[in-house]
Amino acid sequence: MKSILQEKKQCLICGKQTNLHLHHIYHGGNRQISDKNGFTCWLCAEHHNMSNYSVHLNAKLDLEIKEICQIEFEKTHTRQEFTKLIGKNYIIGD
Repeated sequence: MKSILQEKKQCLICGKQTNLHLHHIYHGGNRQISDKNGFTCWLCAEHHNMSNYSVHLNAKLDLEIKEICQIEFEKTHTRQEFTKLIGKNYIIGD
């Protein structure tokens, strides 16, 4: 399944089109759920795991991407469906 966040293969953060990594937005035990539901995005190496500001080393960025993905999913699904899949609500302020 393709990403629900992106049409183009480019870094979600900076738009680079080279040295890209596929990032599973909800990883660990939710990696297969991410694959099945398009909860993935392309990130350049720097924004994925090769810098201090990368999604794997910057908790704030990680949570922002999780929230953006959940918001996109909820355009066509309910909050209950999301939390049943992932087990948690990531939308800040809710």
